[in-house]
Amino acid sequence: MTKETIGIGTLCRSGQCISSDKTLPTNSSLAIALTIACGSVGLALRYFNREHATSDAFQFLIPWYIFARDHGSDALAEAFTNYTPFYSYLLLIAARFDWLGQPLSLVKMISAIFEFGCAITVAWMVWRTTKLPLRACLAFSAVWLAPTVIFNGAMWGQADSIWTFFALISVAMFMWDRNGILSFAVAFAVKAQGAFLGPFVLGMILRRRIHIAWLAAVPVVYIIFAIPVLVAGRSLASVLWVYMDQANTFHRLFISAANIWIFAADTPYIIGVAIGLVLAAASGLALSIFIASSKRSGPEFILLVACVSLMLMPYLLPKMHERYFYAFELASIALSCINLRYLPFAVIAQVDGVLSYLAYDRGIAMGLPPAAICNTFLAFYLVLDLWRGEASEIRFPKLAWLSFAVSTAGLVCYLVLAGSGWNMSPVYLIATGLATATTVRLLKETQRASVSGSERLL
Repeated sequence: MTKETIGIGTLCRSGQCISSDKTLPTNSSLAIALTIACGSVGLALRYFNREHATSDAFQFLIPWYIFARDHGSDALAEAFTNYTPFYSYLLLIAARFDWLGQPLSLVKMISAIFEFGCAITVAWMVWRTTKLPLRACLAFSAVWLAPTVIFNGAMWGQADSIWTFFALISVAMFMWDRNGILSFAVAFAVKAQGAFLGPFVLGMILRRRIHIAWLAAVPVVYIIFAIPVLVAGRSLASVLWVYMDQANTFHRLFISAANIWIFAADTPYIIGVAIGLVLAAASGLALSIFIASSKRSGPEFILLVACVSLMLMPYLLPKMHERYFYAFELASIALSCINLRYLPFAVIAQVDGVLSYLAYDRGIAMGLPPAAICNTFLAFYLVLDLWRGEASEIRFPKLAWLSFAVSTAGLVCYLVLAGSGWNMSPVYLIATGLATATTVRLLKETQRASVSGSERLL
């Protein structure tokens, strides 16, 4: 059996890894076997959940598919979805395979294809950075089987894997010193949430001295994708107004995302929207300037700043859904597989995501406050890590992990047993407090390992 050095004793500085004498045995055969096994489990989960339906499925997804199936290409003349034209094309393609299954199953097949693409992209990021097949395999499996991915696509049939796929491609291109603006433009043309990567892309434009004219690719790509529906007879105004219609769908600062607006939901709507936009714009601009001026380099640094961009935007903006952290959740998996010190960030993101999804799927609204609190600390420590920029020694704070696992499991069990709605009972408050405290402890232990590793390098 061959031996490959992987991250238990790895020091990372500016994306360059220095291996210590600690190694773990692994080989390509194990990686391939694990990938096949996890891939099969993921397919089985998607198959068994193919008919799981939410209210959105009955109200939107199934009627959209049926309209596309019944009208064929003539459907393009109508705004039969509230998404951009790109999604209409995917529905028309799926309708060609109507004989394969029920409408909802075929809609979910679209999501599954792009989920697979996201898993491949994350594995590619990890492989190009580490050259370790087992790491790449774990990255693929972690994305393919991630609880939030299963919730989003296999259970709900949502389309977040589509724009996330193109966003991840954009990040990967920049990681390898290539221009990822076109992929970013496609992500935005699929869904407005692609703009969450905007601060990162602007920072890379300034950093790499890419001509500012490249930003014109964003509206140009959108128009190019709209050409078939315009030729079919749909009005230009309806195509250009899609994102404004989506923004005006809800007039609430807090919808279902575990972000700061759960604590300020009673703020007057107009004032809250203005504050949220200013906060997001100022933070995004600060991040862009930091990226442009930072002396750090390497794939790991590029991925880290992309994660910060994908986290901060849905965290600061009002009117967000729980699934808008999707791209961050997958990018953090890639980051944790490249440098194991970031493993707590990926795990905490999944836990917070599950708590948020349960609020909608099972009506367990009391899971949102602890998820929002933990996301707050997650965002804080990500920014702190980016700002301090220390080299790190990978350590596993076993006691912190154990207490985090136990307290989080206790909180989830209590939420499921207690049922739906809000519940401010003493048991809930204790469970929430313990889960939050152990989250902070785990993140602090990770930061402490970073400081310790830096001091030993000096």
